[in-house]
Amino acid sequence: MRARFEELAQAIETGCAPGEFACATLEAERSEFVRINGARLRQAGRVERAVARIRLVQGDRQAIHQLTLPGLEQGRGELGRAVHDTLAALRHVLVDSAPDPLLDVNRDPAHSDDRQTHDDESVFDRAAFMKTVADAAGPADLVGFCAAGPLARGFCSATGSRQWYQRERVSFDWSIHLPGDAAGGGDRKAVKASWSGPAFNAAEVSLAIADSRRDAQVMARPVMRLAPGDYRALLSPRAFADLLEMLSWGGFSARAHHAGQSPLAWLRSGKSTLSPMLSMAEDLDAGLAPGFQADGYPRPQRTALIDAGRFADWLVSPRTAREYRLTGNAASDAEMPETLRVQTGSMKAADALAALGTGLSISNFWYLNFSDRPSARVTGMTRFACLWVEDGEPVAPVEAMRFDDSLYRLLGDQLAALGDTAVLMPAGDTYDGRATGGIEVPAALLGGLRFAL
Repeated sequence: MRARFEELAQAIETGCAPGEFACATLEAERSEFVRINGARLRQAGRVERAVARIRLVQGDRQAIHQLTLPGLEQGRGELGRAVHDTLAALRHVLVDSAPDPLLDVNRDPAHSDDRQTHDDESVFDRAAFMKTVADAAGPADLVGFCAAGPLARGFCSATGSRQWYQRERVSFDWSIHLPGDAAGGGDRKAVKASWSGPAFNAAEVSLAIADSRRDAQVMARPVMRLAPGDYRALLSPRAFADLLEMLSWGGFSARAHHAGQSPLAWLRSGKSTLSPMLSMAEDLDAGLAPGFQADGYPRPQRTALIDAGRFADWLVSPRTAREYRLTGNAASDAEMPETLRVQTGSMKAADALAALGTGLSISNFWYLNFSDRPSARVTGMTRFACLWVEDGEPVAPVEAMRFDDSLYRLLGDQLAALGDTAVLMPAGDTYDGRATGGIEVPAALLGGLRFAL
């Protein structure tokens, strides 16, 4: 993939005419996909994909074309011809392009090479993976999806920029379904979990599946139905991440704040605060996303977003910086955190259920949305392994419930404790290629989560 990127960069440099500026971003992957049902392999495949987004700029006008790169097995020269043909076509488009007063692309040469790869072929072995899953699942009805292999991002320009990011990654999402689900006629009961790492680890995957099977034993008990009201709640790292990711919908976007559409406007103005236990940052040290964005600007290694419950900084894309005359920090156009890391607390995992005492243990949320954006009020439902706990012991699964509560309350005076260990969860999206980014968060204990029905 890196060799093909160098070919792309050279073609961009040699294909640019006087008075023009050209640049390109590259998304590439070599992925192996596995679909599992009943803890058995049902579908497998491999994908090699490389897509370049080529931009030609002249003054304040630009034209963009997305080019699928030739396969790596094809000879040199073909990519160069394709790029030169693309630039020629974009010149014709530029004639009718409207001026873009907010156009801002980094024309200064920038260089970076961020690679963490493995020298051997042990990143993912399909046969070993399937044996581990089948042995660990036993008779359980495990349904899952695994994506593995290297993925890369690159930015190059006619002025000599070469910015590169590459990671090996294995991501495995699964759920264990209880008998009778397929027949319908009642609540579907299942336990959902995930595991990820730079290479397949049989021991870790086996332990994670074993945890799922233990939760499934509790899910097999008769379902409890709770009345609406406030309940103490222990949120798994995944459930806590579900809540925090809602803040990414404009919470840290400078554009959203200026447009009056940010759910954290009250926090930034000082009208509201969050718990002093809560600190979070956009942190590239997590290794989940490249240190540059699509306009070629290098990103700061760390940007504090919330510091001890108070608004620290926002994310400013080059376009927003130009529109509102702000100092940019190389955020993406979406101005959403790509590698959100939350500071841990002191609650030990072994003591979490005891700290909860009596209340709900929630593995994840489903169908989250804002019910009132200015007050950061969020609604959503429990799903999968939501368990009722008494005196620190899981008792029974709980029928799906809808909550409606403000994040200012949940992450403010109702935030009772944070776990002492954070879980790294890379983005698992594969809709238009495997995604970069992710989140690293601990578990969270809430003194009260308000359920409406």
